[in-house]
Amino acid sequence: MNQKKDSRNQELKYELLNANIHRDLAQLEATIQYQQDHNWNNETLVTQKLDDAIDSIILHSGMERDKEDILMKMYDYMNEFKVGDEILDVNLNDKQRADYIYLGEKLRSNGWTFNVGYDTAGRLLHLK
Repeated sequence: MNQKKDSRNQELKYELLNANIHRDLAQLEATIQYQQDHNWNNETLVTQKLDDAIDSIILHSGMERDKEDILMKMYDYMNEFKVGDEILDVNLNDKQRADYIYLGEKLRSNGWTFNVGYDTAGRLLHLK
């Protein structure tokens, strides 16, 4: 009985961690799209959402050793889009904006949007 409860607690922890990564990546995608649609009027939000997503990936990799390799690859990929250590009052150049637009497209095409969900086995479901 205790083993079943421990197993369920572990599953819940993974679901919450996966939900946090999904939320942060979906917010990043939505923020990139919003900034693109509104002439990049608050570029700092994009860099802040990127930092949130990177933090979630780091936290998750520390708690799931069996998935650490793939999470670190994800971290390395996302980290390429950082524009420096500054997250307050960021001004992006045209190339950086284009890079973020590309990232937003990659996130959307891989299902990291608010238009997806998970089934009971944790598989992505497209809700469009």
